[in-house]
Amino acid sequence: MKRIFLEVEKMIPGGDAISYYDGKAVFVEGGVPGDRVEVEIVKEKKDYLVGRIRRLLEPSEARTEALCPYFPECGGCQWQMVDYSWQLKFKRDIILDAFRRVGKMEQVPIGEVVGMDYPWHFRNKAQYPLKRTKNRVLIGYYREGTHHIVDIDSCPVQLKQFDPVLKGAKEILKREPLTIYNELKHYGKLRHFVLRGSENTGETLIVLVVKETAIVKTFAEKLQALDPERIIGVVENINPKRTNVIYGPRTRKVLGRPYYMEKVLGKSFRVSALSFFQVNVKQVTKLLEFMRSILGDWYNLVIDAYAGVGLFALNVADRARVVIGIEESTSSVKDAHENIGINNQFNVEYYEGKVENILPTMGSPDLLLLDPPRKGLEKEVIDFIIDRKPREIVYVSCNPVTLARDLKILVENYDIELVQPYDFFPHTHHVESLVFLKLRS
Repeated sequence: MKRIFLEVEKMIPGGDAISYYDGKAVFVEGGVPGDRVEVEIVKEKKDYLVGRIRRLLEPSEARTEALCPYFPECGGCQWQMVDYSWQLKFKRDIILDAFRRVGKMEQVPIGEVVGMDYPWHFRNKAQYPLKRTKNRVLIGYYREGTHHIVDIDSCPVQLKQFDPVLKGAKEILKREPLTIYNELKHYGKLRHFVLRGSENTGETLIVLVVKETAIVKTFAEKLQALDPERIIGVVENINPKRTNVIYGPRTRKVLGRPYYMEKVLGKSFRVSALSFFQVNVKQVTKLLEFMRSILGDWYNLVIDAYAGVGLFALNVADRARVVIGIEESTSSVKDAHENIGINNQFNVEYYEGKVENILPTMGSPDLLLLDPPRKGLEKEVIDFIIDRKPREIVYVSCNPVTLARDLKILVENYDIELVQPYDFFPHTHHVESLVFLKLRS
């Protein structure tokens, strides 16, 4: 294999670092900007090379020792070798690059990335694949780019309350006559072991994804006994398909409640097994507080697209005559209706379906809230904005590239008042951004 010497230049979306050699981009897995390295080229294409570090000749000042003993083998984090203060800088650089390269926008007010005071034990959802060997059960995360399970007993980014449940579940499963799913043979019953919960309420929900109904109450009772004060329910999700998609369409309660409760800014939220909720509650709380500080005092109509269980909708409802939430997930809509009642916020309405289908049937909002998936906004949503011209838009995005793509169109009619990034995902390349837009007069 060809070996070359490089100085790593910058981080890019996807988690790799990049440098240049002989006119070609070189993607360097595990590199940190400022590293001087000897790289082995493992893939050579016409326009780029892919390299693997063979020797670290001089480490970057941004490089640090990883806290997690499973890093870098475990694919859950990509950036634990980067000092946290530098992670925030590199994430802002990724946003700036996307705005310049994709959005063709240079003069945009982008704030510093708001980080965590303590960037550990924040993730409130863990989805583990499993494998049974002769003497033990492996539960963990896939090695990067593979379906090889890295067996773990704890994880420094997930909620602390998950660790004893994870470790205890292995021992229980080792003795249980419950078959573990083999994706190659499409055989076995238990496919994924999922933990969801809240640090604020202390509740944990166990979700067992199975190929077919397999979970009996006695087994669920053994799992609940691992932490009887916190584990408030065990549910079974049935996914019979040969697929990499984790969840199937049906969920059955086995024991206790089929949901956990979360609290944010004085409001309570029911979150069921298949419902979406932000994984970093500390950071989304900061984002919501900031959003409330920049919004006006009163709106006639607010539309919250991609509304989930009502986190954004319920947190602006005190400033609106009517708030309409649009959400595709049946589970999230059911939770949202419950959350409207729990919080006595009856000026909030919900519509179930795809945003691109329902939004064009709505009236003109004063404020439009957008929190789409990574693919960004559909054409129908962009067309709605151009046609109805809401006075203000808050666009929350987890993908700088699709965000910049969408804003490139919207800035024809809107001024970007600010872009405020938040680190929802420490030790990964992911970054969340809140963009506040006002209709140009």
